[in-house]
Amino acid sequence: MWWSKSHFKPAGKYALVVGGSQGIGADIAFRLYEQGCSVLLVARTRAKLEKQVDHIVKNADRSLDHGLKPTCEYLTCDAADYDETAELWKVLVQEKEVDPDFIFCCAGSSVPKLFADLLGKELKQGMDVNYFSALNVVHCGHKATLNKERKPRHIVLFSSTVASFPFIGYGQYAPTKAAILTLSMVLRQELSNFNYRVTCVFPGSFASEGYEEEEKTKPKITKQIEGASPAIPSMECCDLVLDRLAKGYDAIYTDAIGWLLGCMVLSVQPRCWSFFQVLVALVLLAIVPLLMWFINLDVKKFWKEKEQAEDAPSE
Repeated sequence: MWWSKSHFKPAGKYALVVGGSQGIGADIAFRLYEQGCSVLLVARTRAKLEKQVDHIVKNADRSLDHGLKPTCEYLTCDAADYDETAELWKVLVQEKEVDPDFIFCCAGSSVPKLFADLLGKELKQGMDVNYFSALNVVHCGHKATLNKERKPRHIVLFSSTVASFPFIGYGQYAPTKAAILTLSMVLRQELSNFNYRVTCVFPGSFASEGYEEEEKTKPKITKQIEGASPAIPSMECCDLVLDRLAKGYDAIYTDAIGWLLGCMVLSVQPRCWSFFQVLVALVLLAIVPLLMWFINLDVKKFWKEKEQAEDAPSE
């Protein structure tokens, strides 16, 4: 409910943040720590994790932590590797005796290119980072805590707006984020009996290290379809996500465009302003074919210009 703030209370809890060495994952860990939530950052690169933990501990505003003494630690793990992820949970549950209340799966990377320009290793990277890093963490975590108390646990998966509206240039990225969307739908049914809440986030563009790299390879036609909307700061995106978690939403959008695109593929997703979503979806049923007609014209023009440039004799 938009007027409520009681559905996400991190104070005194423990959060596992996968992809916590940079970007939105690091910002979420920062904010949770400020609110009195102990955080464990997980990523592949030790140096980045050490730097991020140091930054959080030194710069977080502790005036909101309710007098608690949260911890901020890290563990290195390639979550795309199932055996490594299983070992991570073994360390957590058996050695540290920790059972996370929140599991944030924030790892993600995109290589925007035309399909033929993508390398095999880039395609694999997309599945490993965007899908398997989340799938492995959730599966290994569920199995590791299966025989424990069925306390409330909360999984937050990060998809993308392109899961709702994929288009040229995102062949490496969009299908993996669509997989996260459908995984969230399955997990809501699979894990409801074990007292899990499952949230799927569909962030739009936000400024981060990864976003800067994406812009270097993004095709002209991809930028044209996306339009000129600026990327919001990563911390602003983080605050929007945490605010909507507190309001009880389990399909979270960080901008109006993302919400509109989500209306086109409501299916069995949780609603966000459900009455208006249904009305907008009905309107979009009529508008989207016209929109796609214009987009396809732009795509055809792009290919024609590209082929003419390639065929032009070099001087």
